[in-house]
Amino acid sequence: MRRWGSIVTAVVALVLSAGAAAHPRGAVRALGTPDPRATIFVQRGCTDCHGIWALGVKPKSDVAPDLTFAYVDVVNRYGLSLDAFLFNPSGVMRLMLASHLNLSAADRDSIIHILKDIYAQHRAQLNREIPPIAGDSIPPN
Repeated sequence: MRRWGSIVTAVVALVLSAGAAAHPRGAVRALGTPDPRATIFVQRGCTDCHGIWALGVKPKSDVAPDLTFAYVDVVNRYGLSLDAFLFNPSGVMRLMLASHLNLSAADRDSIIHILKDIYAQHRAQLNREIPPIAGDSIPPN
């Protein structure tokens, strides 16, 4: 249990100390300075409820989870891939997509692609910056 506590502490420290999101070209983008990939989320109204830390986007109201790790978070929460969830959501998201957010299939595909890339970038960054604990085997991503 102590090993996992160390890993969690290291991840939290990394996230809090970063204060910025990694841009795909290797530059650092300050939190609050949106990445161009954020445009679709802003235009479609996703950021009314969701922030996207990795893209430097704060939500208008903090009522929904940050989407930085949504690519895997949806699997953990709903047992569905992000693709399946966005094409057939449940709960509040079903209501939001039906009444507030009118996403085309192309919008959904773009959002899925961006969120998958964000997850892959941050996962790779964590793998580089947090060394494995002696004796632990961390599977490659």
